[in-house]
Amino acid sequence: MAKAFQVFYGFDEVRVFGEGLLAYGTATLVQDGDEGFYVSTIVLDDGTRFDRRHGSGALGSEFTKRLFDLIAIEIENDSHAQDFFNEKYAEYSEPVDDDYHYQAWRDRQLDADWRDAAE
Repeated sequence: MAKAFQVFYGFDEVRVFGEGLLAYGTATLVQDGDEGFYVSTIVLDDGTRFDRRHGSGALGSEFTKRLFDLIAIEIENDSHAQDFFNEKYAEYSEPVDDDYHYQAWRDRQLDADWRDAAE
């Protein structure tokens, strides 16, 4: 099974609760298979790490689960994050033509040959 596409997304001032509690950090956005993404991990700027598994941490597993969910929902519903993911996924999905440079060189050669023949 192929590994799903993922990209790191830096976020600033994501509202966690109300008007005063904001989060800053990096989220890992993972392709969900339906041309969208979900947040798999969040690392705050101070180094605090959360993931979907919500493992028990120093803050308590229920609290960390709720905090992860609040931040992840904000990022998953953010139009800037969606645009960022779509752009990066499109770049990733573009086919790579290993023969491109040779073909471009060959086209220039043929153009030169046609010009010489026309003169």
